[in-house]
Amino acid sequence: MSLLGLSEQRSLLRRELSRRIGYTNGLHDLFRFGRVTSYLHQLGPASHAGLRAVVLDREEVRGQKYADGVIEVAGALGLTLKSGTRLTLSDRGYALHALQQGESPPRADAALLLNAVLDSDGDATLNLLDLIADGTPSDSTGPLLMARLLDAIHIREQWITLNVGNKLSRDLVLQDLYDARERLSQAVDLSRKKVAQRYPHSTPPKLNPEQRLARFFDHTIQPRRGWLKDLGCLVQTGRGKYEVTEAGNRLLGTIRQSLRTSSSTIALPFSGRSLEALEVAATDNSGEMLWRATASLFRPEPSPTSLSPEKLLDYVRTIYPHVKLHVFNEATVESIFIALAAVMAVSGRELDRGEFQDELDRLCDQHPRYLHRLRQRHGNSGYIALRVPHDKAAAS
Repeated sequence: MSLLGLSEQRSLLRRELSRRIGYTNGLHDLFRFGRVTSYLHQLGPASHAGLRAVVLDREEVRGQKYADGVIEVAGALGLTLKSGTRLTLSDRGYALHALQQGESPPRADAALLLNAVLDSDGDATLNLLDLIADGTPSDSTGPLLMARLLDAIHIREQWITLNVGNKLSRDLVLQDLYDARERLSQAVDLSRKKVAQRYPHSTPPKLNPEQRLARFFDHTIQPRRGWLKDLGCLVQTGRGKYEVTEAGNRLLGTIRQSLRTSSSTIALPFSGRSLEALEVAATDNSGEMLWRATASLFRPEPSPTSLSPEKLLDYVRTIYPHVKLHVFNEATVESIFIALAAVMAVSGRELDRGEFQDELDRLCDQHPRYLHRLRQRHGNSGYIALRVPHDKAAAS
């Protein structure tokens, strides 16, 4: 791939090289980020300051800095995008907003948020869940989790070295992995004295380096434990004591089975888009794995699902008003796929992306009076527009 082509996918690659949201305020309360998408949908494209004012007004947050952290995490979870000086909803954000409108099954929003967490923070969240499942003592969880995160980077370095033939691509990605390892190493290595320097405003000056490191561990682990409780993967059995639920064990089991590795560290593979950018055959696509894992949270054995044109058209009609882009009478195919995949996951079914795309194309070809497929100009998904047939418009 050319340097230009690789650079266009650089942000996606960087997120998948280290599926961990960095240390920041606002990590607590997973379902808050769903509410943030609704606030932004009501505002339309908005400035950071405008969205912050709404978050401060409607959420119990501790000042502007914490509200900024909430907005940053919503972006890190792939729910919002920055376009110039404005924030807007991403495809995932539109899908989540649509699921919150009361026309979807209960917990569909939880399914979407779980998928977002796995995609954006899977290294940290899954390895934390696995450590708790192993009965790791609380005082050992932080150091062991950091060791796994560094090991996940090493696993990807080995994979890139073995599988990416293009030297330019390989060197760029290995440099990104090196930078990710350095940032994490500096945060946990007391001898390098970086912990005190990175968080001067949030850490009381009287804390010594060991106490600052303990706080770093706490702020890394505690919010994610809260996410896992929100999703039904953990229950608290006492002060500082947690147990993995049956659903949480199913999630871990599905991930382990899909990875087919004996390593204790969970390191998710790259998505199909990243593999395409790296010019590597998509043998282990994380996109399909993550939706299968999401479905496993709700049912013991996720099963594939098939779509009929009638059911797909009914669903598009139902969800279309909520995923339609601001000001435009069109919606991205990706947002409709994400919302439908989350709905299917709640009933324990896995929606195949390729089958969905094929069925939607057939639907647009067979029923042009209802659906119009617009030319592809948004990522890899393109747009559709929902039409009102002339006979129904006249009747109404």
